[in-house]
Amino acid sequence: MTSSNIKATAIVVGTFVLILVIIIAPFAISSINEEQKTNFPNYTNLKIKESDVIDPNSASYGEIKSRLENDYYFIKETLISNYNYKNYTGENIQKMLWNFIFAYELNNTKYLSAKTNGKFCMRSKYVVKAFEELYGVNIGLDSQYLDGYVNYVTYSKNRYCFNYEEVANEYSDTIKILIDGIEVKDDVVKLNAYVYEFYTAYTRTEKAFISELEEAIKYSNISEANKIVTSNLNGKVTHKQFEFKVNNNADFFKYQILSSKNLEY
Repeated sequence: MTSSNIKATAIVVGTFVLILVIIIAPFAISSINEEQKTNFPNYTNLKIKESDVIDPNSASYGEIKSRLENDYYFIKETLISNYNYKNYTGENIQKMLWNFIFAYELNNTKYLSAKTNGKFCMRSKYVVKAFEELYGVNIGLDSQYLDGYVNYVTYSKNRYCFNYEEVANEYSDTIKILIDGIEVKDDVVKLNAYVYEFYTAYTRTEKAFISELEEAIKYSNISEANKIVTSNLNGKVTHKQFEFKVNNNADFFKYQILSSKNLEY
């Protein structure tokens, strides 16, 4: 075969491959997006750039603040306390386990081997991956201790079954957050937030106070929000600082919490 024939063949093959990519890529992207919507029905993609949050008075800052304050998945992860992936030792594995179960999206069944009787089950290798996606650490060596917490997890035939019903029975509070500072460096977001926890039976009076709280959060009225939670809703206020990453293409968790510490207020 002459060099001109080889070149012509290469052009034809290259063109064919390009056409396939053009045809297939949109379907692949669409399939991924649909899978994400199915697995995380309460989530829409969120991108946070440093330029978006430089000015707290900007529209972009306000939009990101509002998105996070109303994000179902991020709010659930704000219960994670006193954690730093850089200092991980496995000592607080019980708290990590509880938050793992609490924050897991039960609609996300892609990696589950079963979901029944108030439990969801996952093979060991996926458990390790899921913990890493949530906490930024590899618990491979410590995963053997998980089934020691029998109220929350059982282990059999290379899979863990997590008792989400028990966690739900232990914690039935409503959670709201008010963000009072956002910074971004590279892909790490640092954020200060007031985390509000309170139980409500949603009486007419309680609904009115919750509406007032949501209004105070919307306009960043910290003193008013704190007062409503402590005085009117008999709740708990915790000022926290988080460092986290956003994972729009998550397998298990949309937010990876790198650190969480309590602040004074």
